[in-house]
Amino acid sequence: MQQERHGVRRIVSDFWRGRDVGIIYGLIVIIASTWIAAHPRSEVRELIQNVSTNLNNMRSHPLEVLFASAFVVSPLTQLLLVPVVIFVFGIVQRWLGRTALIAIWVFGHVGATLFVMSMEITALYRHIARFSITVKPDVGVSYGLAAAIGLLAAWVPHRWRVWYALGCLVATCGMLAIWPDFTSLGHLTAIVIGLGMAAAVHGGELSATSAASDEDT
Repeated sequence: MQQERHGVRRIVSDFWRGRDVGIIYGLIVIIASTWIAAHPRSEVRELIQNVSTNLNNMRSHPLEVLFASAFVVSPLTQLLLVPVVIFVFGIVQRWLGRTALIAIWVFGHVGATLFVMSMEITALYRHIARFSITVKPDVGVSYGLAAAIGLLAAWVPHRWRVWYALGCLVATCGMLAIWPDFTSLGHLTAIVIGLGMAAAVHGGELSATSAASDEDT
């Protein structure tokens, strides 16, 4: 019995190690989203609206909604993304560490949100979008996840890196073509942010390799 318990603890410990950020993040998203969904439908709409990064909220309390919107999904079917978050975030954390993972998550979520915001303002100014987009809900884990997926272009084997990057761009451009909305534009933006970070990591690898070669000679 003790051996079985020890085996279970070891499995849990191995799974936790290097994935703690993604696991904790996923649990918070599950708890927060489930708590909101347990309210009556009219209250759910209001609660989601309050934490959304729509233009109205970004004008009045931007920092609060930029943070809160990343910890809520709606509808609850989007919780299916949580295992993907844990898997992808785990790869990044075990590869580059917690700080790099949190950095790419912040850059992806905030960067994509601000870019989408600027495009919405432009669309309103040019009268090619309805004023209702100022209160359109925009919450979820997908921007940070997309950025982390883009970053993995520097993690896959060298011979697959270009194909991986192109695959990411084709997939998100395809989403934008099928669902031509600002959310799809945000996903494409987050992927581009992640690919840019991947290029920086790849450049660092080349510099480190070159420095090592110079020391050997």
